Amino acid sequence: MLSFDPLREWFEKTGRQRTDMYIDCGFAPQTVAKVWGDRFPMRTDVIEKICKTYGLRVEQVLVWKNEEDK
Repeated sequence: MLSFDPLREWFEKTGRQRTDMYIDCGFAPQTVAKVWGDRFPMRTDVIEKICKTYGLRVEQVLVWKNEEDK
């Protein structure tokens, strides 16, 4: 399964709040909630916007986890 764990860890390390994503990326609250809740499917333009806005590579935003690694 895909997870936004790397992005959430990066937010924590840099002292950002999830609400910063509303302003920085221009996302609706529902989109940010999907990111924080690992709810998929997620549109690729959302992932691209996160990468571009924060200067991150996709592997710094998403990670693949086996179901047993939950």
